[in-house]
Amino acid sequence: MGDWFIEFLKFLIMDGTLLVGLFLLITWAVVLLQQRLPFQQTQSRLVGSSGWGASFAASVGGVITPFCSCSTIPVLNGMLRAGVGFAPSFAFLVSSPVVNEGVLILLFSTGRFVAGVTFLVVGLILTTTAGVVAQKLGLDRHIVNKPSTLAAGTFVGSATPSWPGWKAAGKFAWLSAVQELRGVGTYLAVGLLVGGVIYGAVPKEMLGSAVGTVPDWALYLICSLIGLPLYVSPIAAIPIGFALIEKGFPVGPLVTFLVAAIGTSPPEIVLLMRMFRLPLVLAHTVTVVLCALLLGIAVALAL
Repeated sequence: MGDWFIEFLKFLIMDGTLLVGLFLLITWAVVLLQQRLPFQQTQSRLVGSSGWGASFAASVGGVITPFCSCSTIPVLNGMLRAGVGFAPSFAFLVSSPVVNEGVLILLFSTGRFVAGVTFLVVGLILTTTAGVVAQKLGLDRHIVNKPSTLAAGTFVGSATPSWPGWKAAGKFAWLSAVQELRGVGTYLAVGLLVGGVIYGAVPKEMLGSAVGTVPDWALYLICSLIGLPLYVSPIAAIPIGFALIEKGFPVGPLVTFLVAAIGTSPPEIVLLMRMFRLPLVLAHTVTVVLCALLLGIAVALAL
């Protein structure tokens, strides 16, 4: 049995156990937060509103709803049909997959707490700004079907009639976390296998020399362009990121790659083409790339 295979198994066992525990803990906290926050009141305030406050609220909603790029589309459709303003709708579309739990788990679990907070704060600023700028540029004219302000829809969660108390809410959050783990188990397994191969079979010296031949500014751009056409779920990205960090890959460009890969995908573009005309689809794609570049640089500066 080769040394690479032993390293591969070590990665699967040690990092796999860590990732499962972190996923359950963070998902439990997110579901608990979703029960506590007044989603119905938030949605009501966003209807017809397109200012900075509404855009920021939608960005926060995107952060605490762990969606991949494709699963964001039905929620976006519900927001538009409910009459939510274009600025918060666009902010949510970008924030939900861009400021994702995959990168946050990766940064916090590797002890990069300042970088994790920086990623969250800068991500909220960027996606909030993206919503307001898109509104000011009049990009809402490129929505194919104008939403009806009288139609009912969904923002980022259903209303909770009353707070059930910490014990009941915590139990429900735990059951939801376990159910969510079952749903994403396949993606996590694939990510662990890919990460294990990178960790066990790719020599650290080879990866380091390859990175060293590229200027820093070019590395960020290359990482964003490589990630853009990929379809990577936030959960599958975590073990891949783990393996690359442990092999010495720079964290800043890695964040850029992961944000671009998670933030948009060919299937999402196809779905968006049914809702938006080409200029708005291109604006969304460019926004994701810019967010990926700026978030990677911000994280690198925070290290």
